[in-house]
Amino acid sequence: MKIKKNRLLRRTLFVLLPLLVLLACTIRRNNYTPYTETAYYKETINTLQQQAPLITDGDTLQVGWAKIDITPPAPFPFAGYGKRLGMDYTEIHDPAYVRTFALSNGKQDAYFIALDMLITPMTLTAALNDASAKAGLKPEQLYLSATHTHTSFGGWGENLMGWVMAGKYSQEQVNLTAAKIIESIQLAKANAEKAKVGYGKAFAGHLVGNRLNGQESVRDTTVRFIKFEQADGDVGVLATFSAHVTVLPSKQAILSRDYPGALIDALEKEVDFAAFSAGAVASHRPLYHHGDTFMSVDSLGIQLARTIVPELDAVQMSYTTRLGYSRLPLQLPDAEFRIGDNYHLAPWLFHSLFGNYPAFVSSLQVDNIVLLGAPADYSGEFMKELEQQATQQHQQLIVTGFNGGYMGYLLPSRHHGLDAYEARDMNFYGKWGGDYLTAIFRQVMQKHAAPQAPAR
Repeated sequence: MKIKKNRLLRRTLFVLLPLLVLLACTIRRNNYTPYTETAYYKETINTLQQQAPLITDGDTLQVGWAKIDITPPAPFPFAGYGKRLGMDYTEIHDPAYVRTFALSNGKQDAYFIALDMLITPMTLTAALNDASAKAGLKPEQLYLSATHTHTSFGGWGENLMGWVMAGKYSQEQVNLTAAKIIESIQLAKANAEKAKVGYGKAFAGHLVGNRLNGQESVRDTTVRFIKFEQADGDVGVLATFSAHVTVLPSKQAILSRDYPGALIDALEKEVDFAAFSAGAVASHRPLYHHGDTFMSVDSLGIQLARTIVPELDAVQMSYTTRLGYSRLPLQLPDAEFRIGDNYHLAPWLFHSLFGNYPAFVSSLQVDNIVLLGAPADYSGEFMKELEQQATQQHQQLIVTGFNGGYMGYLLPSRHHGLDAYEARDMNFYGKWGGDYLTAIFRQVMQKHAAPQAPAR
């Protein structure tokens, strides 16, 4: 009997020990150390002190714009919903574009790029870095953004989760998209003229809701836009809004720009050129009344245009000589893809599934307008405190997401315990990720409010 018990014990240990070793290698306890006490925060702040934004006063600002179709022909993989599992679109309702603004004050050039894509993929950022160097450009001159439509093309995601979100990877398509972005930069630059610049706002609270907890008081309800008016009278508008671009359903097989496409089409009946970039969308959903249909897409886009158009004539326009930009590398904490309340996958396992890519904060300054680019779905709940700082510093602020890196959803730390998709499945960097990026944003804003730096 004793021999049988010993055999059973040995067999049990033989099974359990490998399982315990596997758990020890793949599961970690969550780290709740405040970000201000961490090495990654201190290293990023130190980098900012060494690599302040490049801001110059030169000649009168020149602005040009251009758009190029970047749509792969059907069939081609979608990007936007994991439940599609690599599904192709079979029809194109309205094509995807890259829309670019070229800005120059004679001392330096910068480019604002808006892509009709889910995000600016990290693989595309890498390809653009190479293409930029060949075109005589520095990567930090390119301020990248995306509309965040969930019904645009994929083919840009490496690793398992890249396939889940964006279908089969195509290096050829990534390279082609990068080449078209460079082409749009060159066309916009060729079309540049002296231009006045102005900042505007419109209210659209009836078109956006808080999808985390439904609290109406914690929303970013503002449509923010920049108006450019060239010397010959042509007008270009760059608009942002914080409602997720998720009107159309996941299972329909039709590529579309979703409501930003309808917004741009409506605006371009009033102005010569328009572009849209997703704002701080992480906590926010669109509000519409005709179901998940193209009718809702058109209705929402037209309503947003109707909030902007009446404000265009009221925008105070002026010539400026000030232009600045930066791309600040972000040191990241260990990835925390959560399993339950207190544990997460080991970082090595997370990166094997999702990839391991660099992240950075982008900034672009035109006169006193400061644009900040987040490598994430960034929460609109942070906008109130950021705008308060901007007002104190005599700045006008615009925040856009999807700048060429990706950190998942970045929410206020108070939401960490929510049993919600944004706070659990898409929270890649722990409790403090959103607060950390917001603190870095505030530091970058201060640098843009400081006296201009000499040109490097």
